[in-house]
Amino acid sequence: MSEYVNKTKILLWVSVVYVLSFICYVPTLLERYGIVFANGLLFLKYFFVCIPALTSAVLLLCECNLKSYLARMFSGKIAVKHFLTFVIFTLAGITTYCCYSIITGANVFQNAYSSVTSLLTGCIYLFITAFAEETAWRGFLLERVPFKEKSSVIFVGVIWAVWHMPMWIIRNLLGTWEIICLCIWTVLVSVVLGMTYYQCRNILLIAMLHAAFNLF
Repeated sequence: MSEYVNKTKILLWVSVVYVLSFICYVPTLLERYGIVFANGLLFLKYFFVCIPALTSAVLLLCECNLKSYLARMFSGKIAVKHFLTFVIFTLAGITTYCCYSIITGANVFQNAYSSVTSLLTGCIYLFITAFAEETAWRGFLLERVPFKEKSSVIFVGVIWAVWHMPMWIIRNLLGTWEIICLCIWTVLVSVVLGMTYYQCRNILLIAMLHAAFNLF
């Protein structure tokens, strides 16, 4: 019975997150069709990243379980091997970017971060948004998925990839092939983040890894 209740809550959580996240992009979508909105409503799209964390917090408050979940998210210590994992994936990101720049001749990183200040600001922003996401996707959903570890990280990765769709389609105007590539990439990133979380049980390290992936 408890497993059935848990699956029902997972389905409810995913449904609420999807619906509210899409609503955040409705004003942006309708504006493209010539419908004028107040500027404040257009800023809803920036609230998109907070929806999963807020939905998780509300459900945990209803269960009177928020404190224990927060304690679990930070229960592990960041060991040297975990920090080395962060360093390795950061270096892998830098290497991938350099190879991409050489092959395509496009200096994407410099275009995105034209100065040291913009790079530092970008790092802070990416860490904050990554932390908000990770409290929900790894700290909450991954803890509740009733599968084995490998199946769980893939399952969460698929749910997470689909959640990004409004941003990719409505805000970034990406094509089908780009979205397919990003879906595959997102699932792969979820596997890395999920397996690392299982090892360290510290959401701060996972947020750092997430931010590093986004940065490069």
